[in-house]
Amino acid sequence: MQTAPELTQEPSKKKEKKKKTVGQEILSWVFSFAVALAAALLIRAFLFTLITVDGTSMMETLQDGDKLYVSVLSAKIGGYDHGDVVICQYPGRTDFIVKRLIGLPGDTVMVDRGQVYVNGQALDEPYVTHPNPYSYPETTMGEGEYFVLGDNRSVSHDSHSADVGPVTKLIGKVRAIFWPLNRVRGLQ
Repeated sequence: MQTAPELTQEPSKKKEKKKKTVGQEILSWVFSFAVALAAALLIRAFLFTLITVDGTSMMETLQDGDKLYVSVLSAKIGGYDHGDVVICQYPGRTDFIVKRLIGLPGDTVMVDRGQVYVNGQALDEPYVTHPNPYSYPETTMGEGEYFVLGDNRSVSHDSHSADVGPVTKLIGKVRAIFWPLNRVRGLQ
């Protein structure tokens, strides 16, 4: 005689999903936002940032409203060179300023009636289309000091100004204009 196989009931393999409390759901959103914010800050601090030009001190190279791609990483790895267009911060200020790098640490900079000299050599500056015949006394940049000037010398508030002087905080190198579309191009 054949016997019927014994039927056993297996425990349900489907687990019921626990519902989150309102507090847990809020905590989940706060955590997600914090992770996204931290990622954005890390990218901005170590890779690149996007800047909008505010003003006319870099005309004709840059125009008011141009949107710039600024490489932070390449500046940290490769350093800076004379003539780089850089983003910096002036002493005691937190806003980002775009200028041209004229003097590096150890360089001696002087401006005589608008002609810029670095280490005794007159600079050829074809990017300066709005000169200004000001003078700046011979000054040697200290360790970590940089001398920056705007290309539009007639309106630029920069290292030649008594309240600015050499800057010590460079953020990165401007690599490209990415907006408006009719001005898209690489720099340097």
